[in-house]
Amino acid sequence: MSTDLPRSLLIGLRMLLLRPLAPAERLRPGWHYWPLFAMQVLLSIAIESYWAYANQPLSANGLQSDAFIALLLLASATLAAMLLRRPVLGWSLAVIWIAAGLWLTVLWALLEAALWQLDWYSQRAHQISMAVLLGWWLLALWHSLGQIAPERPAPHRFAAAVLAAALSALPVFALDPETYYGPVPPTATVEPVWPLAQSPEVLLMAQHELLQRRLADLAPQDPERLDAYLLAFGGDGSEDVFRNEIDYVQELFERRFDMQGRTLALLNHPSTVTGRPLATLSNLRAALKGLGERMDLEQDLLLLFLTSHGSENHELYVNLLGLPLDQVKPADLKQALADSGIRWKVLIVSACYSGGFIEQLADNRTLVITAARADRTSFGCGPDSDFSYFGRAYFINALNQTTDLLTAFELAKTEVTRREGDEERLASEPQIASSPLIEAVLDLWQSQLDPRPPLRWPLSEAMPDIDSK
Repeated sequence: MSTDLPRSLLIGLRMLLLRPLAPAERLRPGWHYWPLFAMQVLLSIAIESYWAYANQPLSANGLQSDAFIALLLLASATLAAMLLRRPVLGWSLAVIWIAAGLWLTVLWALLEAALWQLDWYSQRAHQISMAVLLGWWLLALWHSLGQIAPERPAPHRFAAAVLAAALSALPVFALDPETYYGPVPPTATVEPVWPLAQSPEVLLMAQHELLQRRLADLAPQDPERLDAYLLAFGGDGSEDVFRNEIDYVQELFERRFDMQGRTLALLNHPSTVTGRPLATLSNLRAALKGLGERMDLEQDLLLLFLTSHGSENHELYVNLLGLPLDQVKPADLKQALADSGIRWKVLIVSACYSGGFIEQLADNRTLVITAARADRTSFGCGPDSDFSYFGRAYFINALNQTTDLLTAFELAKTEVTRREGDEERLASEPQIASSPLIEAVLDLWQSQLDPRPPLRWPLSEAMPDIDSK
C-alpha cells in the first residue's frame, strides 16, 4: 500500500470527478488525514486573504472552524463505514473525502471570484452556487461509497452518503464559522464630518423655497399649442453618472426639442445642492403638483425621466451623503402623478429592474420606457462610468437621430442588445408600454417640432452653468 501523500490528493480528485478507483487506491493510510487537514488550513487562509480588507489582521480563530469541519468529516466517514458494515475503512474514507474536499474548496473559490466580476451577481447567485456544490459533494460521496463497498445495496450506500453529506456540510450552510481575518480595528473615534456648508437640517428646510423658485422660472403655457414639460430626477448622489445624465437630458430637450423654460431637474449631487432642488420623494410630489398647475391638463405632455440604481423590489435608490431619504416605489410615483392631475405622460426609467414600474404606471395616457426587464439589471453605472448603457443609447445616440420617442426606443434597444452581447452580459431587455391614445398625442407634439441640430457629449465647457438656470 502506497504511503505517497500526493497520490492521496490525486485519488481525492478522481473521486470528485466520479472516476473509478482501482482496488489499491481504495485503501489509504490514516495518517494522511492530518497533513491534508494542514493543507486545508493553509487553503482557507489563502482564500480569506483574497477577500479580506487591507487592514484586517490575521487571527487564529479560523482554526477552530477548520478543526470542527475536519472532525465532522472524520465522524461522517466513520459513521458511513459502520452503516455499510465496513468499519475498517473509516480512515480510508476520511482521507479520500478530505482530499476531495480540498479540490472542491479550490473550485468554490474560483467560482465565487468569477461570479463576483458579473454585474448581476447577488446573494441569490451565491446561494445557487453553494447548492450546486453541495449536490456535487453528495454525488461524489455516493460514488466513493460505491467504490469502497460495492457489495452493499445501492439504497444503503445512498442513505449513508446523504447522512455524511449533511453532517460534513453542516458548518457551511447552518453555522456562522470563525474566520482567519478579524474585524478591522478602530483607528479613531472622530465623528464623520458633514462635507457641505449647509447642515442637513438647513439643506432640507431650503427645499420648498428652492423648488418654488424653479417652478416660478418656468415659461408660461402657450394655449395655441401642445406644450411639453420635462421633469428629470437623478436619485443617487454618490456617482457622477446620474448627474451627467440629468445635465445632458435637460440640455437635449431644451436645445434640440425647443423646450427652453419648460424643463426642471431634481438632482442629488454634492456639487449642486445650492442650485437645484434635491431628488427626494417629497420634491418629486411637489414638482409634479407644480407642473400640473402650470400645464394645460387637457392637452400638454409631461416627460418624466428618472435615473438611479434600482432594486429587485422595484425601488429607485435615493441617496445624498447618507441622509435618511425615502426610496421611490412604483406606487409612490403612481400616486404622485395622480395627485398632479397630469393626463398625458411619457415616463422613462433608467435603472436596474426598472421594468417593474410598467405594471402600475402604464395606461392609455402614459407611455412607459424602461432600461431593463422587471427581473434584469441594466448596465453602465459606477464611479468609472459617464453614462449608463441605456442612457447613452437612447438619449445621446437615438434621440440625436430622430425626435420620435418610439423610434428612438427601437434604435436604443438594438444598440444595448448588441453591446451587451459583445460583452457577454445577461441581456437587460429594455421595455416599452404604449397605447394608440398616447401615441396620437405624441404625433401631434412631433408635428409641431422644428428639430435643432444634434447635441454632442460631453457637453461643451463653454455652456452656461446649468445650476444657474
